[in-house]
Amino acid sequence: MSSMKTKISWLRAALLAGVLVAMGCGGGGGGVGGPSSPPPAVLTMYSSSVDFGDVAVGATTTQGVTFSNTGGSSLTLQQNSVSGAGYTTNGIGQGVTLSPGQYVTLAVSFEPSVSGKANGMASLTSSTSSSPINLPLTGNGVVAAHSATVNWVASKSPVVGYNIYRTPAAFESWARLNSSPILATSYTDCDVQGGESYLFTVTSVNSANVESAFSDATYATIPSP
Repeated sequence: MSSMKTKISWLRAALLAGVLVAMGCGGGGGGVGGPSSPPPAVLTMYSSSVDFGDVAVGATTTQGVTFSNTGGSSLTLQQNSVSGAGYTTNGIGQGVTLSPGQYVTLAVSFEPSVSGKANGMASLTSSTSSSPINLPLTGNGVVAAHSATVNWVASKSPVVGYNIYRTPAAFESWARLNSSPILATSYTDCDVQGGESYLFTVTSVNSANVESAFSDATYATIPSP
């Protein structure tokens, strides 16, 4: 297999992520009111599924699904199971408690041992709902003739992961290669074609699901067969 390894120098971009806490004060003319209840917890999930696309047999790719408490009370979140050949999870386990404004990222990994499509499911439960949270997983194990591995320097700002984009070098038509943020600082693209040239760029994603500007692009030419 021919492969191309490239390096991206991270273009620092300011990420604006603010948490606004509004506090109100009510007065009464003479009556005495009881203490008000805090707003309920709200579980916000930034990915409804994870698609790994093509992954080389024997290689591992990890993407992250971030859960955030955007409400006003604490909540609990627990992972119950993960199914499907080649899929593993990490980060939540037997349960976590999220106070208002806190978040946690479930790391989902896919390591195919054979060629072909693999479907899976991660199941979680939350104190905010009696219904389970089902996260569909899809991926495809391949034996690729060519690949390009892109590496980059980690962001100095707090992030939950990275998105990677590719375009043919002849024209800029950026396509995102991952469905959920990549947790590592490298990515192997198994869908490049021999004799073709590509540009790659990376963005960072923070806990509020805000994406940075593109990094400097890097150029890669894939060897012909």
